[in-house]
Amino acid sequence: MTSEIEVELRPVKRIVVLGFDEREVRNLLYCALTYGVNRLFWVDGYLMCVEVYEESFKREMDDGVFYVSHVCFARFPEYRKVIEVERGAQLPVVNASDMGVLSAIMKAISAAGGRRAGVADPGERSLGRS
Repeated sequence: MTSEIEVELRPVKRIVVLGFDEREVRNLLYCALTYGVNRLFWVDGYLMCVEVYEESFKREMDDGVFYVSHVCFARFPEYRKVIEVERGAQLPVVNASDMGVLSAIMKAISAAGGRRAGVADPGERSLGRS
């Protein structure tokens, strides 16, 4: 007796990143280690630490929007599977360049100029007082 199993594919339609910061590599690594992050991601020359709360997965299932609470990133030209932080502490790194969600996030951050959210570019002129 065979029964058909219905499979529905529902890829993420929209990603909302609530904050992002470009960091120095050593600061990103130490922060990730002390925060208890179990892995980092590498996407096309950038190291990424992506913070997602459990509630985000429920929201994604309910309304198709994936919320990322924060992304820290640093320029990291060459991929390495493991990075030693200090005194033998190591963090694994996943090459996620071929993963749609993480690539899309990094492209959006790059398109925004890679600046911290809410911080004006020093090259832009202020509309306020001089």
